[in-house]
Amino acid sequence: MFERKIYREMLHWKESFAPKYALFLKGARRVGKTTLAEKLGREAYDSYILIRFDNVDASIKNLFVESLRDLDTFFMQLQLEYRTQLFPRKSLIILDEIQLFPPARQALKTLLEDGRYDFLETGSLAGITKKSKDILIPSEEYTLEVLPMDFEEFLWAQDDRMTFPVLRDYFGKRKPMGALHQVILKSFREYMLVGGMPQVVTAFLQGKDYAAADFVKQQILTLYKNDMEEQNEESSLYVTNFFDRIPSELSQHDKRYVLSHIDGQARMREYRGPIRWLDEAMIVNIASKVDDPSAAFQLSISDPSFKCYMMDTGLLVSLAFSDRPFLENELYKAILKDQLGVNEGMLLENIVAQCLKANGHRPFFYTHRNEKTRKTEIEVDFLIRKGKKIVPIEVKSSGSSSIKSLLRFKEIYGKHIDAPIVLHHGEMKTEDGVQFFPYYMAALL
Repeated sequence: MFERKIYREMLHWKESFAPKYALFLKGARRVGKTTLAEKLGREAYDSYILIRFDNVDASIKNLFVESLRDLDTFFMQLQLEYRTQLFPRKSLIILDEIQLFPPARQALKTLLEDGRYDFLETGSLAGITKKSKDILIPSEEYTLEVLPMDFEEFLWAQDDRMTFPVLRDYFGKRKPMGALHQVILKSFREYMLVGGMPQVVTAFLQGKDYAAADFVKQQILTLYKNDMEEQNEESSLYVTNFFDRIPSELSQHDKRYVLSHIDGQARMREYRGPIRWLDEAMIVNIASKVDDPSAAFQLSISDPSFKCYMMDTGLLVSLAFSDRPFLENELYKAILKDQLGVNEGMLLENIVAQCLKANGHRPFFYTHRNEKTRKTEIEVDFLIRKGKKIVPIEVKSSGSSSIKSLLRFKEIYGKHIDAPIVLHHGEMKTEDGVQFFPYYMAALL
């Protein structure tokens, strides 16, 4: 399996928070939660039991309902069912896709108070059923979000542990990459097209096979759509309609999601629930518009103006071509070389949003429209915080070079901002107080 940075945080939970708190690995389906959980069970414990609630016998479910008053019997039955001996304070019990069986989650308070074993939950809100709405979420949870593999982890998967330390060093010194620039740019574009879902990366690395990777991505998208269809009939339609239009909306000039593009009669009150479902399922990455960047971002969010990125850019590529069974290697290579009429700005902005999310930033953006002319005068793709300062970020595709919006934003909010950043195809440089970085340095912001 691939090395993941989050594993160190999981070990920290074991040393500092278990057994009083259960570890909850929250993430989208197929992002690698179960693999990480089993790795912890193998490497950090004497034994572990994996209870998969997407494929579990009724007898196991009954234990969580009928046997909690007698925990000696409860744990003995688990050991017999899974033919695994549990050792007090040395064993882990994994409750996989726990949202599919709410009584198990509600049982955690009792199980943790007992203190014999450590508990790890995995789950997301994708596939959750109506009966889960009323579950009592235990307060004794230590939550970690499992995201798609980041660019550094993607390089690690290829046994490349040299590139990123060099990249970090050059970034810190504000030194151009020179001959390394095109090499790293190619790797980053590969990462953009493949994405960071572990099963997809595995398929790709078996011969740099984009077609094999795309086949796995289409399977994941089908799984997501099946989860959407498990909602009630009305919600299912809204979620699916919204999801299918994400590539089209990101292809627009300003990337904002306009609900009326789905249906002229579409209203936020109808789509608020489906959008929340996709967001909490960690399938999408929502960016909010702020009206006053000088204030705390959360205090000036402009509802309902938002952008909807995919959490994984590789899945966005496949979703954009979902009319095909899968994408051939040659078509991927054409996209890689920018020889196909694909909206490059859509993919670049999505991968930057993905990098920012991986580094702990919630994405925000800013636009200002002249009320007299009704024209947008300022557009800033991303706003992030650096200490008490704002960092405005623009993403420029190969056919775009104007930074008038960024300079205007700097002029208005200068005392509140750190040096503005432009992510572009070229090398590192500084002009007019604006820092230009190659796309791949988004992984360091």
